[in-house]
Amino acid sequence: MVIIVTSRTSLKRIVISNSKFEGLRLAMLEDEQLFEVYLEEADEESIAGSIYFGRVENVVPNLQAAFVNIGEGKNAFLRERDLYASKPRNGGVLKVEMLKPKQKIMVQVKKDAMGLKGPQVTSYISIAGRYLVFMPQISSIGVSRKIENPKERKRLYSIAKSISKGRGVIVRTAAENVEEAELEKEMDVLCKRWEEIQKKFRHARKPQVLYENPGVLEYILRERLDNTVDEIVTDDQKTYELVQKFVSSFKSNNKPIIRLIQGYAFEKLGIEKQIISSLSRVVKLPSGGVLYFDPTEALLVIDVNTGSNTSGIDSEDLILRTNIESAKEIPRQLRLRNESGIIIVDFIDMANESERQLVIHVLEEELKKDKVRTSIVEFSELGLLEMTRKRISPPLREFYKVKCPMCAGDGAILSPLHRVRNLIHEIEDLKNGNGTLDVVEIKAHETLKNYIDEKVVQSLAKDLKMELRLSFDHPIPYEYELKYKIKNAKKKKKKN
Repeated sequence: MVIIVTSRTSLKRIVISNSKFEGLRLAMLEDEQLFEVYLEEADEESIAGSIYFGRVENVVPNLQAAFVNIGEGKNAFLRERDLYASKPRNGGVLKVEMLKPKQKIMVQVKKDAMGLKGPQVTSYISIAGRYLVFMPQISSIGVSRKIENPKERKRLYSIAKSISKGRGVIVRTAAENVEEAELEKEMDVLCKRWEEIQKKFRHARKPQVLYENPGVLEYILRERLDNTVDEIVTDDQKTYELVQKFVSSFKSNNKPIIRLIQGYAFEKLGIEKQIISSLSRVVKLPSGGVLYFDPTEALLVIDVNTGSNTSGIDSEDLILRTNIESAKEIPRQLRLRNESGIIIVDFIDMANESERQLVIHVLEEELKKDKVRTSIVEFSELGLLEMTRKRISPPLREFYKVKCPMCAGDGAILSPLHRVRNLIHEIEDLKNGNGTLDVVEIKAHETLKNYIDEKVVQSLAKDLKMELRLSFDHPIPYEYELKYKIKNAKKKKKKN
């Protein structure tokens, strides 16, 4: 029997560090275990949520899309389904074909630029507050699915309909049990913000930002601070004062304790160590099982393995227990690593459908803690579980890791045996040197020492009728260099 525990943890904490060298950094912990990290440097690169004055560069009917210049380098990609049109289209004409080159258009960034792709935008504008999301171009009313109480949902829907005045509103999870006056007050603020954006748009003459998403501190306090947060810790006096001011306006009977500490908070509370650990390819599970995380350009692959726990390896109970632990740990790892896009999970093969559905249920329950939308697809015929997680900002690994200069990000290098074979072939090619060489100096790294047969080198020297000087003092692992001394010439030529 497998028992699933989904109760709330005893201590939930937000830790904020602010320094001139690293900027603002935030971490969220549950019972000292890290589950989310936010970096100001990551937020600076992100323009998701920002609203722009753009100009249509060109329309591509075959793609059912248009490219829009928003003044951020790469043109933004506007899909047909993301295009708001106030006027109905004519017959079979696509909405996107109603656009004309050089036409001005207001767009909001849905996804940041990635690789060779520019940012993805929409012309359906939404402005988020703490309790409400205002959508001025449409008229639908919605209430967060995370608010489960039917009476509360009905109350909030009625309030939203009353204060929206025919415009679109989504009531957010944080609005649960919030009084009508407070919601109406925020609605007024969002409406005024929209009016300011429209005014800027009318006066703009070239692509530019009209509204920027709030900074990382305001974003976290707005999005993550709720009545489940017990404590906020910071190592910066100014941040401490800003948090106090924000929390004082927080409408809750369970306000968090705010604490100012001395020294680097991430180091003192063990957060930095957990971040470095989270970058590992391997994650160990309590039962001895192991998760392997392998990101690629197109998707993230997660492999579930029983690892060191080989006792009763054929036991269905062991397999199910490992898969359940994986289903609980994977959502935490996705939040911590900030991985997104297509995610493929290779769980250990289970005997029946009911076990697979149990794993999906556990996964769904844990994903409810994640503010980023994640969709789960059923198990495929190959037994792989497919998921998608919305991309908000770059993954954590991009800010802590760089490409290996040896493998260039491939994760592997040319084998030393093959490298030595190349060296031997280069020496053999000296036969075409027409006898102009006296000495060839071979500098190899010590990592190649066990692969180079010095007798072969001396045999080649005899065959070529030249001196081959071999040393193992090259500074770069698995590399070598040839230096040629030419008869009747002082000039040396390097060859890698």
